[in-house]
Parts: sequence; C-alpha cells; structure tokens
Amino acid sequence: MIIDNKKLLEVYFPEAYEQTKKILQIPSFKTEALPNAPFGKGTKDVLDYTIKLAKELGFDAHQDKENRYGFLDYGNGEKLFVILCHLDVVPPGNMSEWVTDPFKPIEQDGKLIGRGSFDDKGPTMMNLYALKYLKDHGFKSEKYKIRMIFGLTEETTWESIRAYIEDYGIADAGYVPDGEFPVVYAEKWIVDADIVSTHPAEFEIKGGSAYNVICDLVTYKGPKINEIQNYLSNQNIRTSLNGYHELVVQGAAGHGSLPWVGVNAATWLAKAMFEVGINHPTTDFLAKEVHTNYNATRIFQGISDETGDLTQNLGIIEIKNGKQRLAFNYRVPVFTKPKEKFIPQLTKFLKENYNLGIEIIGIEDSVYVPKDSDLIKKLMKVYQEVTGDMVSQPLAIGGGTYAKSMPNIVAFGAEFDIEKSTMHAYNEYVKIDDLKKMLEIYTKAITLLTE
Repeated sequence: MIIDNKKLLEVYFPEAYEQTKKILQIPSFKTEALPNAPFGKGTKDVLDYTIKLAKELGFDAHQDKENRYGFLDYGNGEKLFVILCHLDVVPPGNMSEWVTDPFKPIEQDGKLIGRGSFDDKGPTMMNLYALKYLKDHGFKSEKYKIRMIFGLTEETTWESIRAYIEDYGIADAGYVPDGEFPVVYAEKWIVDADIVSTHPAEFEIKGGSAYNVICDLVTYKGPKINEIQNYLSNQNIRTSLNGYHELVVQGAAGHGSLPWVGVNAATWLAKAMFEVGINHPTTDFLAKEVHTNYNATRIFQGISDETGDLTQNLGIIEIKNGKQRLAFNYRVPVFTKPKEKFIPQLTKFLKENYNLGIEIIGIEDSVYVPKDSDLIKKLMKVYQEVTGDMVSQPLAIGGGTYAKSMPNIVAFGAEFDIEKSTMHAYNEYVKIDDLKKMLEIYTKAITLLTE
C-alpha cells in the first residue's frame, strides 16, 4: 500500500497530536485500588478515555469488565498481530522540579512537555492514528487481525498484561512502541531486589518512588548534618534544611536502566556520611559499592555480553533504627541467568562483606530475537525508508518492555536517542518532529508486517 505522507502529516497528525495532549492530562500512575478501578482512579480514567476515543474513530474496542486492560481490533485475519502499548506512567515526583504541572502539558522549543509524553502515551497515540489512516484508506490484512492492546501497569506490577494474556493468550507477532529505534533485538533480564538489614542506626533516611527510577530526593535526620551538607555543597549537590533537624538532598531523576543520566541523591548522601565519619553497613555499602559505580564492578566480574553490561540503580531507600531497605533495580545481560549466577554471587557478597540480606522482589525475563530474523529485517527496512538512516543497527537495551510478555514481539521505537531520553525524568518531553516521524514509521510498519 502506498502511504500519502502529505495527507498523513497534514490531516491525521494534527488530530493525533491534540489527542496526545488531552491524554497527557490524565494522571494515570498506579494508586490505591478502588471499586471498578483495580489500579487506581487515574488508570481507570485513562482507559475509559482511550476506549471511548477508539470507538469514536470507528474501531471495534473492548474494555475488560474489571477495568484491568483494553484493546481494539481491526481486520479479520486468522492470525493475530498486536501493538502492545501502556497508558500508565511513573509518578511525577517532586512537582517543584517541573517547568509545568506534569499533567498540564505545554509546548516549548519544539517539544511537548508532560508526564507520559514519550513513555508511552505519545507513541500510543501515533500508533492509534496510524491505524486510523490505514482503516480510512481501505487497508486490510488478509493474514492478520490487528489488535492494539492498552496496558495499565507496565511501570509497576504488569498485572494488567498478565490478566490480558490469561484471558486471550499470546499473539502470533507484533511490536511494542516503548523502546528505541531502529529496533530492539534484545532486552536484558530485570531483577528488582530489596537489600535489607536490622542493624541499629542513629539516623533516618527516606527517599525515592520506584525501583526503576533514579532516587532523586532524600531526607536525612541524624548527626553531623552541617558537615554532610558542606560536603555535598562542595560536590555541587543541592541541599536544603527543613528546620534544624532534617536535611533534604536533591538529585536528578531518570530511567533506572540508565542510572548515569541522573544524579542519585541517596548514594551521594551515603558517600557524604562515609566521608564525615558516619558508618553503618547499609550506607557504607552504598558509598563503597554503589555510588557512581553503575556496573557494580567490585561485586561482579565478567557479567557482560553482546547485549551490554550489568547495571544497578537504587530507586528507594528507607532507613530507621532496626530496619533498613534499599530497593534496587538490576539490568542483567541476556546470557547470564540471574538465578544461577547473579543472585547467588550478590547474596554471598552482601553477607560476607556487610552482613546484609537480600529479598528478590521480581525477575523479568530477557528478550532475544536474532538480528537476521525476518521480523528484525522488516522493521529495519521501514525505519531506513522513513529516516534515511542506513548506519544505525539493531540494539540491545537494559529497559524492560511489554516485549517480554509474549514471544515473537520486539520493541520498535519510539526513542530516537536513548542517551538523551527524559523517560521517568522531570520535564519529560517528546520532540514534536519525532512524533511526526513516529506516525510515518508506524503507518508503514503495520502494512509491511501484516501484508
């Protein structure tokens, strides 16, 4: 099918863009369960809105009776091709760090700023309107029914997609618009783990919001506040005093798979405490093994392969006298099985060196689709046709996407430069021109992959 790019961008993009701005206004991070809203009011609201919109656009749309997920169908092929999206977002964090209310998006310097603009509401809307264009212009796959799935807990528990799979099973093929271009052929294992202890402590520390977000704000109550503050100020780390007895340390948030793109307030605090002579197993561990050591090189040697290095991110810290919890997010290279090598080695190191324990909260499987597979080749072809980029190659990433939920699914976009990504960060944005490229790429990809 020949795509009329001029019509796609002049007629369909403006509407897709307006709907993106509207859906960004819904604060759809996971909160306390309510009647008919198992993941909180925001996720229920965003699902209601999206399913209503899909129906208005003429699609056969379905909403789970328990409001755990939704989807739309187009076509009647015997096989199922899915576009796996998610409508939930990470919490906004410290609201004062945003240039706008994160749920009142604004345009600035060619960017659309708002929580979820890139992860994953912007790409979701571009895929929805790619399908709208194809439907309006008579495209139908003889081979596949095309299904666009809307998950609600991708950033947290994955209950939503698991509920969908329990009800409907897996697809024959598809992609997830929640990774990086040109295409992601491999995703690392993800291990969420709590490092814990019950050592006495003369101080209290609290901060962070999620395993997969860099801990950017912590509070400290304890001795040597002034010395700690002076040390951090000399390192250009922002601090403030909340009264006389609480120190606030400010870092910079970012995606847990890219711990070097932000500033971890918790590890900086631990480093400062160590330098001014406050010692404790948990904070000593952070200061000596974690602070700016994103690959945990003192603990592990040789955990690396073609899919990259091991990475570690401290997302949450809670320390009180007699109870400590450090919530870590580890990205483990594809060819290292966590239960066989990574977890036993980490457990042994923690016990022997710091007398700390570990509790495994969850393990997400890896993804590996050979670079020379038909799926990867087709997606590369579409990307190259639209962008003219003949240099970029298929990627392996640390991020964990819904591609892990089904076989024969890979992440295809939507980030064009992951090192500059603002996903999970303050002032998350998407370039408006990138949204236009997404719309064109996804429209062409759907036709090529389902013909």
